[in-house]
Order: sequence, then structure tokens, then C-alpha cells
Amino acid sequence: MRFWVVLLFVIYTSFSFAGDKTTLYDFRYWSAPDHTRIVIDKEEDTLFNIKSFDDYVVISFDDAEVLSETFSNIFFKDSRIEKVRIKRDKETIKLIVHIKNKFKTNHFTLKPNAKYKFHRLVVDIVDSGLKSTKIITKPEAAKPNKNQKIILVDAGHGGEDSGAIGKNRSKEKDVNLAIAKKLVSIINKNKDLKAVLTRSGDYYVPLTKRITIAQKEKATMFISIHADAVESPVAKGASVYTLSEKGNNSKLAKQLELSQNVVDQFGGVESVIDNDQFLKNILTDFSRKDRDMQSFKLANEIINQLEKIGPIHKKVPQKANFVVLKSPSIPSVLVETAFISNPTQEKRLTNRKQQAKIAQSIYQGILKYYSNL
Repeated sequence: MRFWVVLLFVIYTSFSFAGDKTTLYDFRYWSAPDHTRIVIDKEEDTLFNIKSFDDYVVISFDDAEVLSETFSNIFFKDSRIEKVRIKRDKETIKLIVHIKNKFKTNHFTLKPNAKYKFHRLVVDIVDSGLKSTKIITKPEAAKPNKNQKIILVDAGHGGEDSGAIGKNRSKEKDVNLAIAKKLVSIINKNKDLKAVLTRSGDYYVPLTKRITIAQKEKATMFISIHADAVESPVAKGASVYTLSEKGNNSKLAKQLELSQNVVDQFGGVESVIDNDQFLKNILTDFSRKDRDMQSFKLANEIINQLEKIGPIHKKVPQKANFVVLKSPSIPSVLVETAFISNPTQEKRLTNRKQQAKIAQSIYQGILKYYSNL
């Protein structure tokens, strides 16, 4: 009798453990100038281990299985990753990532949010010796203009952070980058100006890093490009925001603050720049007030130009506590070019000619601002 009890217990437990495997749901890769990001959708308590060798990384998952419908997403190549292999060692699944050059790895986990329903493991393959994201700048002229004004153009969102999604599935991150690139191209035709992009492709740049890029490049102006989204499909028009450390009481501004300031969801170890740690240590009251006043003037000039090519949602500059606008001592604005949640405006935002018109209008606003200094 005891024999049969033991046998039944063994059979039951073996079937139980067989069905208790953790699931790896999906795999995504993002290529940035100085790193490649690997994102793996997983269950909350998935056991994993990451080991680095001379020219490859092994990411192991205990007692795991991969979905057949996302299996092909494992395999990836770019300028940094030579190939990715998968190997099963008993109950362990190993992803073997072969790297072409010297590297280091960083990793962190992210919880589910409104955009991603699974827990995520994020592994960054970072080029050794590079400390910051490379950026695109205008090629230096034979005789550099010492009085050249430097404008940092920030394409909002990127990589895992898609931003708002339009009714026709357009992604805000793609619209932002397209308009930002056109704006940079227009600006760099002016010998008195030089434009710098915070990102040149589909990858995520932490919000505070966008500010440090501005400081490194000695920028004299910061412009962040975005597209609005609300539940109503009829809302339309452009808005321009400046920094308010106290935030804004309007419903839309609060909604935007929440969506734009989610720094810990995609940057991993990023810390928020707050007015106690950052602004109070760097800015005097006078320089802060001057920055806010100049930001308002810049925002107003851009609104006046955008009004010539389309509807305006708010005809006066709005205020919100956006992290990316905390660049010290320089005018900084966030331009909501239109509502991507409005199908008609979404179509406009994804049209190259309309993108060029938006970029040209922002540029004209910049010129008007400088001409009035």
C-alpha cells in the first residue's frame, strides 16, 4: 500500500512541476549609438542569471519555456550583436548573445504598467569606454562661428517608450523624431545656429540625460517635440508648455505630467531631477526667473507661427512640471504639435509635408524670439 501511495505522489508531483514552468512571453531589441537594449517579457518571479564573457553574454532562465508564436523574435543582429542563440540545458533556457566589440552589461527589471502587461527584464549591452549617448550635430564649418547659438532639439519618447498611440496605430515617438529631424535640418542651414538631437533613432534616452546633453553641448535653447493625446477623438490643435515647478491645475496638464515624467519605467536607474536637488543648487532666483520669462517669450513666438498653419488648442503658453524642461538658465519649451488621438490630426502628423510645415513654423518662432532679444 505504501508503495502505491509513494508512486502516486511521484507521478502527481512530476506532472505538477512540469506544468509550473515560467513563461518567457516575448523578446525585443533596441539599437542606440552606444548600446543595444534587450527586453524580455516574463513572469514576476522568473529566476534569471546574467554572465558576461569576453565576447558573449549568457542570460539564463530556470525552468522556463518560450512561446512558439514569439520564438523567432529571439534572433537579432545589429552593429553590436553578431548573433543570438538559444540553448536548453536540462530545465534551464540560455540565451547566448555574441558581441562584436568590447562591452559591459547593465540590467534591471520593470513592473507592468499601462502599456506593458508583463514584468520585464532589461539588459543593456553597452560599448566599453563610451560614457554618454552619441548625438547628431551639424558638421563643423571651416571657420566656426563663435557666436553660433546652439539649440537642443529633443524628440520625445523612443524605444520601449512609444508615447501616445493614434487611432490608426501611429506612434508618437515616430512622429516626434520625424519632426525633430526636419527641424534640425532646417536650423542647420542657418550659419548662425547649430542644432543637436537628443536621439537620432528609435531608442530611449533617460529624461535627465537629455538635460545633461544640453549642458554638455552648451545649448542656449531647449525644445522638446511631442504630440498630444486624450480620450476624446475631437480634441485638436497645438500647445506649447513651459516649466512650472508647482505643476498645473488643468486636467490636461496633469495628465501630460504623468505621461511625460515616467522616468523609472524605461530608464531603469534614472533619478528624477527635482527643485531641491537640482534647481536650487544651480540656479539663483534671478536666473530662474529670467529663464522662465525667456521660455514664455519663446513659447509665445512658436504659438504665433503654428497658428498660421493649423488650429491651436491653447493660444497662450501653458505651464507644467515636465522633467525635460528643467535645463538650467536657458529657455526651454515643450511643443505639443497636435493631437495624435484625433484621426484627422494623426493623418496630418504622419504626412511628411505637414511635418515639414510644423518644423518650419517652430523654426520661424525661434528666429522671431532671437530677433527680439
